[in-house]
Amino acid sequence: MLSDILSSETCAKCKNCCVFEEQSAWELPAFSVGAAARLADHPDYPMIEDNGRYRITLPYDETHTAKPCPFLDPDSGCTLPASEKPFACSIWPVRVMRDTDGMPHLALYQGCAGVPAAKHDALNRLLDNGLRDRIMAEAKADPSLILPFHPNYHFL
Repeated sequence: MLSDILSSETCAKCKNCCVFEEQSAWELPAFSVGAAARLADHPDYPMIEDNGRYRITLPYDETHTAKPCPFLDPDSGCTLPASEKPFACSIWPVRVMRDTDGMPHLALYQGCAGVPAAKHDALNRLLDNGLRDRIMAEAKADPSLILPFHPNYHFL
């Protein structure tokens, strides 16, 4: 969705969006009921129900080592078919987050190497040309996309 901004080469090297520290597991994307049922063949990574959606659980242990999404192939990237990929994954590094008044806004992850400050103007143009409206419509239809604000993000 953000392919006009993000280079596939940069994303392939980084994969930060698909690897979760234990303290960032709150960002694991949610799957629909249907997608969760179709993807249930990962017994090591069961999904748990979360307000009508399903999230992968990752096997954190006493080492607290970062864990990759079970659908991440280290060589080829995401193995999910486009029809099963969570919307939150397709808009990364943009998230919908609540401000201090509880209102949803778009926010950008500051640690994404694919969207350095030099690309912020291009990102804002893309958002202003309809992408912002599409993302906010998805968030209205699926409130699991709206996350609490985190200081690693800044509002767009």
